[in-house]
Amino acid sequence: MFTIDITSLKPGRHRLALTPEPEELGLDRRTFSKIVVDAQLDVQEARMLVHLDVKATANLECDRTLRHFDLEVGDTYDLLFVPPAFMEYQENAFDEVRVLNASDQEIDVTDVVRDTILLSVPQRRVAPGAEEETIETEFGAPEDRIDPRWDALRKLKSGASRE
Repeated sequence: MFTIDITSLKPGRHRLALTPEPEELGLDRRTFSKIVVDAQLDVQEARMLVHLDVKATANLECDRTLRHFDLEVGDTYDLLFVPPAFMEYQENAFDEVRVLNASDQEIDVTDVVRDTILLSVPQRRVAPGAEEETIETEFGAPEDRIDPRWDALRKLKSGASRE
């Protein structure tokens, strides 16, 4: 679980640089590393706007060459934390709007940070320079000699064996 402590925050803008471990976000350490979350919190009386700039390094396997390579991934996400009374007037609950009780001491941003990282990984994973590499389409040495079993099959197909 990855949370931000809000107990000491006074009204105004605050900037936090956070470096969660992959396990805190439910991510695999072998795939994701160097996670950095730049959080900008705009705190007001009863609400808080949180802007998250998330970056991580993903170790991916190239779809073209099958070699592993590192790719920096990330994106931004905004969340609005409001008092429960505000949520009562909303007909549709938005993912970007969360409840903030007056007694809350921290906000949980685990799912937002994890999803931001996972959704920024490209579907087609191609290593830098892999597009220019030639991919072998024929394997092994060419056969000069024909397997005699094929000759027997050709004779059967052409009817040559009906003598």
